[in-house]
Amino acid sequence: RYSPYSALSPSNFRNEIHGKSILISGGGSGIGIFVASAFASAGASSITLVGRTEARLLETANSLQSQYPAIKISYSIIDITSKESVASLFGKLAENETFDVLINNAGYLASPANFVDVDLDDFWTSFTTNVLGTAVLTQAFLRHRRSVKLRERSSTSPQQSQLDRPAAVITINTMGAYAILVPKVAAYGASKAAAARMMELLPADVSAAEARFFSVHPGAVRTEMYDKAGMDGQFQVTDGRLTGDFVVWLATEQAAFLNGRFVWVNWDVDELIRLKEEIVKKGLLMTAIKE
Repeated sequence: RYSPYSALSPSNFRNEIHGKSILISGGGSGIGIFVASAFASAGASSITLVGRTEARLLETANSLQSQYPAIKISYSIIDITSKESVASLFGKLAENETFDVLINNAGYLASPANFVDVDLDDFWTSFTTNVLGTAVLTQAFLRHRRSVKLRERSSTSPQQSQLDRPAAVITINTMGAYAILVPKVAAYGASKAAAARMMELLPADVSAAEARFFSVHPGAVRTEMYDKAGMDGQFQVTDGRLTGDFVVWLATEQAAFLNGRFVWVNWDVDELIRLKEEIVKKGLLMTAIKE
C-alpha cells in the first residue's frame, strides 16, 4: 500500500492515544511533520518537536497548533548527539511530566559518493547521528520515565498514570539497511543497519512491560532527504500520510507483537495481524542469516 486506508485511520486509535505525550526528533520537517499530524489527529495530549533548526520547528508547531488547538504543541532546539543538549530537554519538564512515545526520526544522509571518493568525515557523521544520536535520545527517554515512575511510586497517594503502560520507541529506518544494494549511500545504509540491530537488541535489556521498540521503513516519501539521495523514479512514492498513520498504529496494543522487529509502512496491517502467530513463533522480521 502507498496511500492512507481506513484500517489505519488515526481516529481508530483515539482511545489508546488519548492522553499520551509524544516526542518526535527531526519533527520540524519531512516525515516528522506527517507523524506529528497523525498523532494529533489520533488525539495525543501533547506533541513535542525537537531538532536543530528553529525556523522549521516553529513553523511546524504553529501550523499544528492552529489545526489542533486542544493539543499542547511545543518544540525544543537540541542536538541529539550531545548528552548535555538532550538532558536539557528533559530538565525543562515539570516534576512528574514525561513522554509516552518516542519517534526517532532525526537522521543524516552523507552526500552520495562512491566509497573510494567519499569524505570520511561526512561518512562518519551518518553514524554519529543515526546510531549515537538515536542511542542518546532513547536512553534519556527511558531513564527519565524510570525516574518519574520511581517518584510516583514513592508518593503518599500514588495514582494510575500513563507510566503504568509500556512506552513505545519507534525508529524511522530504511529498507536500504538490509534489503537492497544502492551505490553511493554506504554510510546511510550501514548506519541504519546498526540502528536497526540496536533496536532489535534493546528488548533483551528492557522489559516489554516498560517499553517496546520498533524499526520502520517509511516508504519512499518525497522529502529533502529523498531528493538528496537521488532516488527519484526508482521506487513507487509513498504518501507521507500513510507513514504517519502506520507509525501511530505501531504505538498501539495491536502492534505489540512486533516489539524488536523491522516493518514497512507499505505492508497491510490486517495481513500483519493475521500473520501474528507465525511472525512470533518463527522469529520473523528480525536479523538472521539463513541457508
